[in-house]
Amino acid sequence: MATVKTVVRDPDSKKRLILAAVRRLLVKRGFQDIVLDDIASEAGVAKGTLFLYFKSKDELFTAAFADLVDGIGLELEALAKTGLTGKDLLVATAKVVLTHFDHSRDFMAQFSTGRFPGCGDKSCGKLMDKFRANHGRLKALLVLASKDGGRSMPDAGFAAGAFFGLCRVATMRKIMEGHDKPLEKEAEKVVGFFLEGSGVSL
Repeated sequence: MATVKTVVRDPDSKKRLILAAVRRLLVKRGFQDIVLDDIASEAGVAKGTLFLYFKSKDELFTAAFADLVDGIGLELEALAKTGLTGKDLLVATAKVVLTHFDHSRDFMAQFSTGRFPGCGDKSCGKLMDKFRANHGRLKALLVLASKDGGRSMPDAGFAAGAFFGLCRVATMRKIMEGHDKPLEKEAEKVVGFFLEGSGVSL
């Protein structure tokens, strides 16, 4: 008697396909020029399929941003469990942030405004909470990397913002110079600048 194989598909795979399509369209065209038909076409699904996963356009765009922020958060949390310390931990942290910026360069630029295209006030507030949580994770990694548990850092929150900002600078430099080298190759430079400063004599 022949056995029938049951193929179990990942229930989230289609949802992830849709979210990836939203991100690609946002990078290429911006929120104002995107309609649900475009998203369905980009994702290769029927328009009605979008509503199986998302109740509204607001919810869809919010989920796309949240997915990206959550992805960085999971990687930052994982770094805290690697046993890395000191400069090695900082370089690994920079690589995580830079790699996310590299893959979602234009998309990530939205975070600096505190507003997210297509998302209402309530959704923006939830997304900023996620972003603040990642800032806290980054701050914790800086404290973990330091020799004295962060006691020598006068303001760990500001330090985390500066570290993140240097990663953004590396992204802007790549855009201005027009090179296509992976951003993670700039991790050592970001960490060196973070630890030693610009070296400008005033």
